[in-house]
Amino acid sequence: QSPPSSPHYLRFLSLQLEYAGASSVQLRFLRLHSRWATQKISYSCRPAPQQDQPQPEKEIRFLTDTREQSYGASLQGCMLDNDSSITDTIFQFSTEDLSLLPLRDLAVFHNGDASHQFGFTVGPVCFS
Repeated sequence: QSPPSSPHYLRFLSLQLEYAGASSVQLRFLRLHSRWATQKISYSCRPAPQQDQPQPEKEIRFLTDTREQSYGASLQGCMLDNDSSITDTIFQFSTEDLSLLPLRDLAVFHNGDASHQFGFTVGPVCFS
């Protein structure tokens, strides 16, 4: 799915996620012998020092391994009492549809305010 088409949404970041050592053959084998898959992604942000009001809500899209489906989430703005602090939001993906994980791409959409620092930590996909 694509983000809302209203003009106040701008693409902020797009990545292609790769998993070292996880070939398509290995993933196929894991899927054949598993019933469940999980994966965590952590979003970390630090507001701009001059920012004393909450930042606008952002939309994040996570593209699944099939590249035909995506998960969507909204994030509240990044506002902290101490501007040297970092706040984390954890996204936990769990599914019985093993073709959806690992996640392959993510994109953050915002309303034009690029005044804070942010990053993602992509965890391993676990099959069980």
